[in-house]
Amino acid sequence: MSGAQRLFPSLGFLQFPLDLAEPAKNLEQVRAGLEGLTLADGALIVLPEMWSTGFAYGRLNDLAVGTGQILQELASLAGRHSCILAGSLPELVISGQRTHLYNTLYIVGAEGTYGSYRKQQIFAFGGEGKAFSAGSEPRPIVTAQGQIGCLVCYDLRFPDLARSQCQQGADLLICSAQWPVARRAQWRALLRARAIENQTFLVACNGCGTVDGVELGGYSAIIDPEGVVLAEALSDPQGAIIHPDWQSRADVRSRFNSFAISPYSFADESKICRSARECLQLVSGRKTVGQRLVYCAVGRDTCRDTDLRVLQDARRQGDFLLVGVLPEEEGEATPGARRRRVGEAGESKDVLRFLAAFGCVDAICSLKDFSAEDLVLLGELLSR
Repeated sequence: MSGAQRLFPSLGFLQFPLDLAEPAKNLEQVRAGLEGLTLADGALIVLPEMWSTGFAYGRLNDLAVGTGQILQELASLAGRHSCILAGSLPELVISGQRTHLYNTLYIVGAEGTYGSYRKQQIFAFGGEGKAFSAGSEPRPIVTAQGQIGCLVCYDLRFPDLARSQCQQGADLLICSAQWPVARRAQWRALLRARAIENQTFLVACNGCGTVDGVELGGYSAIIDPEGVVLAEALSDPQGAIIHPDWQSRADVRSRFNSFAISPYSFADESKICRSARECLQLVSGRKTVGQRLVYCAVGRDTCRDTDLRVLQDARRQGDFLLVGVLPEEEGEATPGARRRRVGEAGESKDVLRFLAAFGCVDAICSLKDFSAEDLVLLGELLSR
């Protein structure tokens, strides 16, 4: 979607105070807000995070059952106003014996849902971690008017999420949020930073008012590729619409293109710990900065697709994956080991290099270098 005439003719947001666990009332606020905007065909309008229900903990699973009906109502509104609507809603997924609740940003047009994006970074400090599962594989959503890169609230603090979607072809970024007034300054700074970093337009919609005892910050905004704020709300209910100059984005990127640059700056071999001491220091340092460590012990004689999937799944459980290579066919003597046979037959160094090339592996060590005392220390570090 590179032609300017094919991209969204107007961009906007609808900022309003949410009624907790009242989907019908919140939908009526969206309906009334759209009536107050002058929309060009194909306009993109962003709504707040969890706009239909708020974070009604304890009732979200039941409320999520109604998300399908809410999406139908949104499609009807999108058809009436010839626009595209975007905002996050609770999504309940039941697979076998497992139930997952996602904070999911849906992109909806007159013909239905174009696609969805599940919040990648769950704000565990606010209780979300007990209710929601994190999404994976963030990709821009393709619509008839262009590709949309999505962020949901806390995702805004993770620049790689925005950049990766822009590198995949997103024409602009949107952010649906319930950002508190206490961190309003960071909200405004991060919005401009994400627009500047990715040399693109950004539309962000925040909630306002007090919801369940939390005062939301408002200050929804539309920002251009150079960080200029084109429209910004205050702390009260407000809608805004602008007509973006897509040629200005092309001009900015023609002078220099920084967001697309993505050199591979590291040698894979740098992931290999040269000694048990180096490995223990690495693990201790990562724990000190607050990362969640995942450990997986592997053998070295075979490599199958299932083995790689195990490592990928392990990496998704935390922030840093340490792989320990077992000596020959010795048993699971290592702390918390999940035994998997990965690698090729051959010299130890070749196996370490092979595993180090996997993108999901952050560090790797040979357990033959570990004494019994070293293994105990590693176990203690991993269990803290």
